[in-house]
Amino acid sequence: MKHIHKWIYSLISNLDENVDEKTKILVLENCGRVCITESFKQRAQQAKKEAKNTTGFLDKLSKVWGHLKIKGKDIYLEYPRCYCPIVSSYPGKPLKSWSNHSWKLPKSWCTCSRGWIKELFESPLEKPVKVTLEKSIKQGDKVCRFKIYL
Repeated sequence: MKHIHKWIYSLISNLDENVDEKTKILVLENCGRVCITESFKQRAQQAKKEAKNTTGFLDKLSKVWGHLKIKGKDIYLEYPRCYCPIVSSYPGKPLKSWSNHSWKLPKSWCTCSRGWIKELFESPLEKPVKVTLEKSIKQGDKVCRFKIYL
């Protein structure tokens, strides 16, 4: 697993250093889009099918997925911990073989999660959505929070 962590760290770091922002975002968001499981997409599709409108869809989806928070007209996904399976197995301290690298994940890592969330909403709604990262546990915040714009 250490080899995979080094490879991922290198990939993200190289994207940060060598690729323009637009391309980097596209690549990482597309990674997140393929990471989402079919069961999550099916839950969202079912919520959409049972709803009469977008408000009903959000209400139904929030009942089956407690991380979805609706505050007035604002829509958020808020997590008490990072659920990325790669991040959860990531070392919490430098590996001996990484003497010339920081162990911390590059900040752009969470762009992948934006793609995951976009896929969750765009698939049932059949329209593009915008997702912004407001807080990240891996960047020192107490929660991960994404704002969704439909």
